Amino acid sequence: MKDTLLNIVNLSLAYEDELVVDQINLKLHSDEILCIVGESGSGKTTLLRGICRDKNVLVLSGDVQMDLNRMGVISQNPNGAFNPLRRFDKQLRETLVSNGLEYREQEILDLFERIGLQDGASILRSRPFEMSGGMNQRIAIAATMLLEPKMLLCDEPTSALDVTSANLVVDLLCRYRQKKHVGILLITHNLGIAAKMADRVAIMQKGRIIESGTTDEIFGNPKEAYTKQLMADVPKLVG
Repeated sequence: MKDTLLNIVNLSLAYEDELVVDQINLKLHSDEILCIVGESGSGKTTLLRGICRDKNVLVLSGDVQMDLNRMGVISQNPNGAFNPLRRFDKQLRETLVSNGLEYREQEILDLFERIGLQDGASILRSRPFEMSGGMNQRIAIAATMLLEPKMLLCDEPTSALDVTSANLVVDLLCRYRQKKHVGILLITHNLGIAAKMADRVAIMQKGRIIESGTTDEIFGNPKEAYTKQLMADVPKLVG
């Protein structure tokens, strides 16, 4: 039987006086990928920030039940993941050791290679300010996975990547789920990614979940007009 890793109950969120997320109910289980899909401004990222208990997000009602110690977060902006002036190897070593894990350089190099980061030894000796945004994003994804969380919360993790790199990240996340039986909550506006990754899909519009179901149900027989509109032009991943 799958464990419930995340239980969102009647959650409403706001920024100051503006209601952004309205009465959301969702569950995430172990060994599954749940994608929340919607256009920009639909409230997806605010929902994720509310789950992570961002102090800038006001909780109007509801509850989020989860174990924070089992959670890893991959954001769409990697700038906050690292000190831009310190070498990656030093930062990764400190993070792993502080979480009771060993720093295994070969394991890191193997992971880098799987997400298309060549010459990993040179990268480890480099600093974030020397890298592109896309490279820092992939390194941040690798750093989160090295911590072996039981639940991953991902906010548009491929948005800064080209199609080839995005495919590598999607494949890596899918393999990680299969190997570790983790639960992954993925925020995306890209239905092509959702179709490739998700077991279940929830469609978000104007702060509300308007439709949810298995991937086959949502893609094969959408009920809501908004969902049908999104389906009209599904972006494709190469491969």
